[in-house]
Amino acid sequence: KDGLQRCKGEPTATRFTNDKMRQELVDLGQAPHTAIIGCADSRAPLETIFDALPGDIFVLRNAGNTCTHAEGSVLGSLEFCVA
Repeated sequence: KDGLQRCKGEPTATRFTNDKMRQELVDLGQAPHTAIIGCADSRAPLETIFDALPGDIFVLRNAGNTCTHAEGSVLGSLEFCVA
């Protein structure tokens, strides 16, 4: 509900980020609660759509939203995310 209210006119969560928060992610690491495979289209800012702060979600962007076992595929990044 909070995210919906911010979407209706209040600032989204991403506007509350600061240097201290980013430094803590560097020092303490990240522990995202969600992984999202999304489109590479820059018009779809997933952090804003999901009202997430840095470190909350692990976003994997690729063209065509395909997940293959080919070398360099998005699957390797997803495996890194959950490891």
